[in-house]
Amino acid sequence: MSIPQNDFLWSLSQPSNIVFGLLLLGFVLLLFRANAFGRRLIGLALFLAVLPALFPLDELIGRRLESAYSAPNPLPEQIDGILVLGGTVDWQVSEARGQMSLNQGGERMMVVSGLAERYPNARLVFTGLYREIVPNDFENIPQSNSFLSGRDFQNRSIIFIGEARSTYEEALLSVQTLQPRVGERWMLVSSAYHMPRAMATFQAQGWLMTAYPVDFRTTGKLTFNPSLNVFGKLVELDDFSREWGALFIYQRLGRIEKMFP
Repeated sequence: MSIPQNDFLWSLSQPSNIVFGLLLLGFVLLLFRANAFGRRLIGLALFLAVLPALFPLDELIGRRLESAYSAPNPLPEQIDGILVLGGTVDWQVSEARGQMSLNQGGERMMVVSGLAERYPNARLVFTGLYREIVPNDFENIPQSNSFLSGRDFQNRSIIFIGEARSTYEEALLSVQTLQPRVGERWMLVSSAYHMPRAMATFQAQGWLMTAYPVDFRTTGKLTFNPSLNVFGKLVELDDFSREWGALFIYQRLGRIEKMFP
């Protein structure tokens, strides 16, 4: 059983869509002259929309996820491979423009250059990404539209596992493709809020890795700092609530043993 990546019912459970649904229902009720109830729903929707901007709900929901793992300090002297989880490249825009285009989780790609330089002999693996989408990247000689290139990628083993469309598939296909041996040390790169599920999923496949979380979105501290970025705060809440939901579902499906290994 798989979890659909764009499941309609799953999307309805997101805070932003709940707010939109309440607004829509409220306006529909106004059209049918159920004015009192309609106004209440609209008021409730507006209150819920501004709540994340007024109070640190993102910290309350997200800091547990983002505090589960931290990058090793100091970094290990040697590693055998670097595995970068997908979901950071907008493949449609990248393909259309002929240049790598990153989304909100682009820090996963940004850290690759530094890790590639530090570990010149490590294998480099990207899931959820096909080589033909970024033909001018990860090459020794940069092109005019290259995003990541240079000598650190020369003669390096680079593997793309584009078929992976979920964290579970990333773990499953990575193990099948790479067949890691006992004693090898691999580094897993992903967004901090996604790292607990990623580590637990790979661990369930018998692969113990070193976490390298990036793309932090919380400070880890509860501070009262009201913001005018109402939409942005609501979207961040969507990401965190979706991740908590995915953790719960993965555990129920037996894809992970514990939500926080």
